[in-house]
Amino acid sequence: MLVVIYEDRPQVLVGVQLAILSLAQHSKDLPVLAIVPGVGDEFLRWSERFPNLTVRADREGVIGQGWNVKPSVLKNLLEEGKDQVLWFDSDLVVTGDLGAHLARFDDATVVGAEEYAWGHHQGSDARTVGLGLSVARTFPATINTCLLRVSQQHRALVDDWHDILASEAYLAAQRLPARDRPFHLWSDLQVFTGLMGSTKYGDVPVELLARGSEIAQCYGPSGYTVLERLRAGRELPLLVHAMGAKPWAPPSAPIGARRGVRLLKGVEAVHQDLTPYVEVARAYRGQFDGDDSWLEPRTRAGRLLTRMFPRRPAARELPLAMLDTTARQLRAWMRIGRIAAAASD
Repeated sequence: MLVVIYEDRPQVLVGVQLAILSLAQHSKDLPVLAIVPGVGDEFLRWSERFPNLTVRADREGVIGQGWNVKPSVLKNLLEEGKDQVLWFDSDLVVTGDLGAHLARFDDATVVGAEEYAWGHHQGSDARTVGLGLSVARTFPATINTCLLRVSQQHRALVDDWHDILASEAYLAAQRLPARDRPFHLWSDLQVFTGLMGSTKYGDVPVELLARGSEIAQCYGPSGYTVLERLRAGRELPLLVHAMGAKPWAPPSAPIGARRGVRLLKGVEAVHQDLTPYVEVARAYRGQFDGDDSWLEPRTRAGRLLTRMFPRRPAARELPLAMLDTTARQLRAWMRIGRIAAAASD
């Protein structure tokens, strides 16, 4: 199985490095391909320490931007003859042996992850219907493609996913404000879930890593839910996903926010201090390039809660998660916001 990480944003290279470091520690036998278009010599020199890592600095054969590159990257690698390819988002880290965990699934099975708990219309067949396909099954959770393992048996599926994301209808939808996009074309994962629910691919086995127990989907304070945090104890899930605002980036308020901007930025700053991703990243201090001051809390609340829960990183953000849960529930009851304006990938 080849693990592939793609990133063309210079400000996110720290995430690529942390993903590589965590994989090298916990799954050292897994070959990793990092596609980082335009990357500089400093990163290339850094990469030389990893014998199982290959770095490509070009975009050859890659179509799209952001999350939309996934099917073209997977398609190219399968066409090159790779038996199994695992897409691995550049804001993911592992806490255990990912290779061993996935080895229990045979080549015929697509492996993804459950979407974060507050994802809209979880797993519904509206995606399949919107694509003009007949419905064969409905998933209990939307398929989040932050981690996606496919094999040679899934080439037709990847081709169809690629063709839809390259279509004018999808590209036109991506040019619209997030709130105005057709739901089935909102992002790559909506299209992928729609395809997997159709009669064409309804017989393809699918396994989704469970949010909370196998992956922490840290999209805001309550993306990793209160209940999931309480169940975690001292151990974090196998995968930790820094969705949305990145912990190494300065806090920013949602686009278009007018009231309460200072409060929103304050909440985001505390979330970035306390996200479990930071706890995992601390183990690699001094092993990646750039500023690492974000590995220590930058807010008073962050410092206080870190001291209160020194051995339970999942519990540190519980007060914030409870507040965020209440706010999200109120928004749901009041039907405010059909689709979150911020990207969930």
